Amino acid sequence: MRRIANTSYHFLTVVLGLFLLSGINSLLNYDTELVLTLGIYAEQMKQTIIDLLNPSSLYIYWGEGDKQYPITTVFSSTYGYSFTIILAAFIAAVSASVLFSYLIMLMPPRLYRFAMKIVNTLDAFPDVFIVVAFQLFIIWLFKKTGVLLFNIYAFGDERTYFLPILCLSILPIVFLLKQFLFQLKEEESKPYVEFSYAKGFKKTYTLWVHLFRNVWVHFFFHLKPIFLFMLSNLLVIEVLFNINGFMTALLRTATTSSAAFFIGMLLVFVPFFIVFTIGSHLLGKWLNGGEQHV
Repeated sequence: MRRIANTSYHFLTVVLGLFLLSGINSLLNYDTELVLTLGIYAEQMKQTIIDLLNPSSLYIYWGEGDKQYPITTVFSSTYGYSFTIILAAFIAAVSASVLFSYLIMLMPPRLYRFAMKIVNTLDAFPDVFIVVAFQLFIIWLFKKTGVLLFNIYAFGDERTYFLPILCLSILPIVFLLKQFLFQLKEEESKPYVEFSYAKGFKKTYTLWVHLFRNVWVHFFFHLKPIFLFMLSNLLVIEVLFNINGFMTALLRTATTSSAAFFIGMLLVFVPFFIVFTIGSHLLGKWLNGGEQHV
């Protein structure tokens, strides 16, 4: 019961914070100096509540020619597309980082150090550089061979998937890879690993069955920063690939409609709050169950 109360309090606090944040553009004004316009902000919040009671009346300028569309239409058409990209990139990042960390852990020391240098080098590259590098490579390849591997730019209602997913997943792969390798190295020095070797199990088996099982617990605690990191990068991806996606729509509402911006932020926050809360609960039960068997 206490856990439900704490979760509800946390949820309502964040929702209230998002509501107050939705009208932040009316709080600050600049004439000869920067001033707080609390009266205008209060009126904006009042208007936001009125608009939220009738969301079908909210409109946004969208698409070619900046025609006016209901916000419900724009959000429903862009939400699935954008979050298909981010979820596919997340699954790709987790799968690739697990595979690469497993292979790197099996390398001899010299190759391991070389692999870590590559990982650290990739970690230093900004997102924009990676996206532009891929686009330039595809353009160069097209000029040389006449073969266009993937669309590098979305026109109108066109939808491109592969390159946005690939570009969005690269830096999370590097981040997760470093986290996995750090945790695996920590686990490798523990007595149960030596015991596994003493029983005759090979490193490949011990690494996959025993070490990774314990590392997954630490991985869950990095999910939130990874999600926030990918969410911020998703806007960059949409801009660079000219994608009319959900984050682009959300950015437009930030300065045009506080109510629409609040609804958009809820569409981001609520599903992932539910996922993280359920995951945290299941992880807590699993850990408590594990402790009871020790």
